[in-house]
Amino acid sequence: MLVQKQSFRADALTLACGQSIPIEVGYETYGTLNEQKDNAILVSHYFSATSHCAGKYRETDAAPGYWDALIGPGKAVDTNRYFVISTDNLCNVQAFSPDVITTGPASINPKTGKRYGLSFPVVSTKDNMEVQKKLIDSLGIKKLRAVMGPSTGGMIALHWAVNYPDMLQKCIGVITNAQHPAFTSFIALQHAMRAGYMDPHFNNGDYYESENEPVEGLRLAAQMMMVGAFSPLFFERTYPRDSLETEPYCSLDVMSSPEKAMYDVIVERTKTADLNSWIYSCKMLINHDIAHGFESMDDALSRMKAPLLMIPNKQDILHPWQFNAATAQRVNELGGKAEVYAIDSDLGHMAGILQADLFANKVKGFLESN
Repeated sequence: MLVQKQSFRADALTLACGQSIPIEVGYETYGTLNEQKDNAILVSHYFSATSHCAGKYRETDAAPGYWDALIGPGKAVDTNRYFVISTDNLCNVQAFSPDVITTGPASINPKTGKRYGLSFPVVSTKDNMEVQKKLIDSLGIKKLRAVMGPSTGGMIALHWAVNYPDMLQKCIGVITNAQHPAFTSFIALQHAMRAGYMDPHFNNGDYYESENEPVEGLRLAAQMMMVGAFSPLFFERTYPRDSLETEPYCSLDVMSSPEKAMYDVIVERTKTADLNSWIYSCKMLINHDIAHGFESMDDALSRMKAPLLMIPNKQDILHPWQFNAATAQRVNELGGKAEVYAIDSDLGHMAGILQADLFANKVKGFLESN
C-alpha cells in the first residue's frame, strides 16, 4: 500500500496557552471516503513517530508505517471499508525528516523570518486535537467512525471523546492514560528535557545556525525516553553484555558493550530529530490531562458518549495498566461505556506499537460492534 504525504494549513490556531499562530502539518490517508462521509477513522501517532502509520511512501522504503500490522486492506482497521486519516503532531520531534510536515520551534516565525526556537508557544495534546478538528472540518466530515492512537496518540483520542463527544462513534486508546502518570512524567520526561538544556551547545535553544548543534543533549534525552519505553527483559535480551571486554574496565570514557549498542541505536534514530521539538513534546506530555479546563476528572469523563476501549500492557512502566482500569471503571460508573483489554508483553510500552497483532482482533471486533 503506497501512500502520499499531504499538507494542511490554517491561518490561525488559538492554543491552550492563549497564543494564536499559523500552522501547517502533514497528513496522509488510506482507503476511500464514501459518499456519505461516514466511514472515516482518525489515527494519532505516538511521541517520536509521525503520521506514517501504515503502508510505504516508496517501494524501496525499508519498513512500512508503525501500525501497518493493524491498518490496511483486510486488516483490523480495514481500508477496504474505512477511510483512515493520520496527521503529524505539532512540534513533531522528527522535524528535519523530509517526510514530516510540522509547525514547531524549528519552523520559521513569519513575524521575524527566523526559526522560533524557544519563543515558540507551549503546545498541548488538546492543541493537537484542535489541529485535527480543523482538518476534519475541511474534508467535510461531520462524524468519525472512530478516533484512536497509541501513547500520545491515545491521549489525543481521549481529548476527542471529551471535547467533541458527538463527533465520534468509538474511541480507542492504546498504552495511554487520561492524565500522564506523575511518576513517569518526572523520571522519563522531565529528565529528558533537562538533558537537552544541559548540553553546552544548547545556547538557550538558539542553535540552528551554529556549527556545533547540541547532538549529545538530544541523544541523552532520547536515551532517557528509551529506558522507559521497553521492559528490563527486553534490554537484557537485546543488548547482552560482553563479559570478555577489557577497555571499559580501564577507562571512564569507554562504554560497556550494552551501553555502546544502545548508544548506536540512539544515534541512528535521532538523525532527523530536533532537540527543541523534543523538549516541547516532553512538556506537552508532562502537562497532559483531559480534565484540564473542567471542574474535575469526573466532569470530563461524564462528557464521553462514544464507547471507550483502553488497551494497556501489563508490563508497561510508562503507563501502568491499573490507571486504565480505574478510568474505565469511573466512565462506567458515570453512565458511559468503557472496557479494558490488557495485553501482557515484555516489550513494555512499545508492545502497543510493535505488537499490534496482540490486540488486532479486539480492535476489529470493537469497530464492527453496534
